[in-house]
Amino acid sequence: MLPGELEGGVNFDAVSASADNRMGRWTLQRKSRIKPVRAASSSYSRKKGPVEQFVWNILRIPLLLLLALVMVAIRDVTIVCREEFGMPAVLLDVGAAGHCLYREVLWAEDTRPGIKFVPV
Repeated sequence: MLPGELEGGVNFDAVSASADNRMGRWTLQRKSRIKPVRAASSSYSRKKGPVEQFVWNILRIPLLLLLALVMVAIRDVTIVCREEFGMPAVLLDVGAAGHCLYREVLWAEDTRPGIKFVPV
């Protein structure tokens, strides 16, 4: 076995040296015995183009911030309007949940304590 046969998967039949002190390896084999390594996932995944990557990098942060704001708003709605969104209240008074959502969470009335002026 000649040096380098195991790494490349090719059986070398001869080795020759040239005048510039380089080694040449000769073989009659057409293909390597080692199969090429394939990707771990069997599904096709394409590489993103430069424009697509640029747009994704620009839009990723604002989308994550919007998602965080929506999560905070949903948390506040569940804290403030817990009784109105319960099953008995929804069945008895359908408008109570909407009223609580609008008046208590999204928009404050001008008569509410702590409100100095109504935004225009």
